[in-house]
Amino acid sequence: MGKKQMEKKSESGMSRRRFLNLGIGATGSAIALGYIGSAGKFLEPPVANAETLKEVGKVFDFEEGVPKFITYKGSTVDEGIYIVNMGKEGWLALEFLCTHLQCAVSYDDASKQFLCPCHGGAFDMKGNVLYGPIPKPLQRRVIEAHGISVRVGGRLD
Repeated sequence: MGKKQMEKKSESGMSRRRFLNLGIGATGSAIALGYIGSAGKFLEPPVANAETLKEVGKVFDFEEGVPKFITYKGSTVDEGIYIVNMGKEGWLALEFLCTHLQCAVSYDDASKQFLCPCHGGAFDMKGNVLYGPIPKPLQRRVIEAHGISVRVGGRLD
């Protein structure tokens, strides 16, 4: 089949070569979008449910109003979080990384704030931004206290 035969236009005005190129491009795009869509699920943090909650201590281990830093075995690595017993307001589990540049925050008893040493930012005891270049509050985790057990799970939105 010669070049002229391949370039010969049909009644619709499209050459066979152009038709095949468009078909191959559309098929390749559909396959790529399928892979990208399914790969995105692996990048999302795991959703917490009853099976994924990990026990991190007993209720009496956490003094009311005093954040306590703990490490526990997460799904793939050891994870560090602050557990805050807010009394009647419930419980909080806060990730210890600043939402600005992922620097480790520490709790300051005197000011009752989580302080970020990198750029002078601060969070209140609930993880809300007080000041600094911080774009959003500390990331929260699912937490439940039933009976005497305190258990922590995946990220909350």
